[in-house]
Amino acid sequence: MKEILNLLPLEAGAAGPGKGIVYYLLMAVPVYAALMTFLLASKVMETRKIDIEIKKLGMQKTDLSTKLKPQVPVALSPAIDKEISSAVEKTPRWSRIVSELSLIIHEEIWLSSIESKEEKGVKKMSIKGFSSTQLGVANLISSLEASDFFYEVEIVFSQKGEKDISFELRTRLKWT
Repeated sequence: MKEILNLLPLEAGAAGPGKGIVYYLLMAVPVYAALMTFLLASKVMETRKIDIEIKKLGMQKTDLSTKLKPQVPVALSPAIDKEISSAVEKTPRWSRIVSELSLIIHEEIWLSSIESKEEKGVKKMSIKGFSSTQLGVANLISSLEASDFFYEVEIVFSQKGEKDISFELRTRLKWT
């Protein structure tokens, strides 16, 4: 009695069991080689694309670095330097003046405009606004006169309206 039952035709069984495995291996090698070649080619293509992008970015970097090079400062002559210094000395310290005004202005006063002009070498400031009372305008005038930044405060006008008092004051500025 036979222990092995073979369902293949006799011609196929005569080739032997080892030859079938070799046949399948030989068929798989070209497929494997084609797959590896395809993957390698795709990686080479991606690498070339990345190299092109790197070159473009390098060119953009050099363009931007040449555009952003620091400008070489032009040496100023001593005369121009003196003019700038004297202009800075003549200019009032506006941040201090406005800060001082913010401390001087009482709750019952609100300003509508502040103007400054120079007349005959003297800086003058015009202050326009409104007050809820005449006493508020009087307190503003005394606070301006007591300040280190203002002197010779004068009333241009003070007029009572329906609800409030409008006023304009003119004063000279000290800034040195």
